[in-house]
Amino acid sequence: MSELFFASLEPGNNYVTRPIILNTALYYALGYAQGNYVNKPVNKRSKKQQPAYIEETNGIVDTIYVSPARPIGSIRYVSELSNARSDDYIQYNRLKEQKNSPTGKFGTRKQIQPGARFRFFVLTFDGSEPDMPPYIRIGKKRSKALVTWREVPASMTDGEFLMNHPVLVDDLAEMPVGDLSFQRMQPFDVIERGRFIEPHLVLDCGAPAGRFALPASIRFLRRYRA
Repeated sequence: MSELFFASLEPGNNYVTRPIILNTALYYALGYAQGNYVNKPVNKRSKKQQPAYIEETNGIVDTIYVSPARPIGSIRYVSELSNARSDDYIQYNRLKEQKNSPTGKFGTRKQIQPGARFRFFVLTFDGSEPDMPPYIRIGKKRSKALVTWREVPASMTDGEFLMNHPVLVDDLAEMPVGDLSFQRMQPFDVIERGRFIEPHLVLDCGAPAGRFALPASIRFLRRYRA
């Protein structure tokens, strides 16, 4: 419902929003996880945003899984000049030159225009019904989004299958055996497609969307919890 911006790719001072919404954002936007997303010191001179994804989802990781969101149809981009200034200032040593001088610079921000549509899945492993908020706020600019919910038939089967919906690399218990489509993103990389041999879920969304398959072992950032 407004421009959507994530710094999912950062070449220099140019910030690009890739056409995938990571589940790291969706867990918080949907209200399944809460946390203080603040700057914390990493050394004596700098601070860095360090979300506590693992700690803030430990209580629900075996109950609910939210997939990343992929676009439905085409999306439109717009680029804007953005302020890339930091909070640091130059302090000159000589008294006559004492003054505050901003050390930052400007860059460009490529973001998704209003009207884009995305599909994601929420899986519950205990048979419960998840909260389904009709509106959420998401992205660096807290863009408002309308969420349309629909329950889809799901079945479990075994054997070889093609995973055809994006997931985080670190959500998987095993890597694909073939047909791999991989994309680098911040803060976690994404596998968009891959062939697996293991038990899996088949989600039937009907026409024209079709069916989607995900590994039954999938859990949010499971590789960091071992």
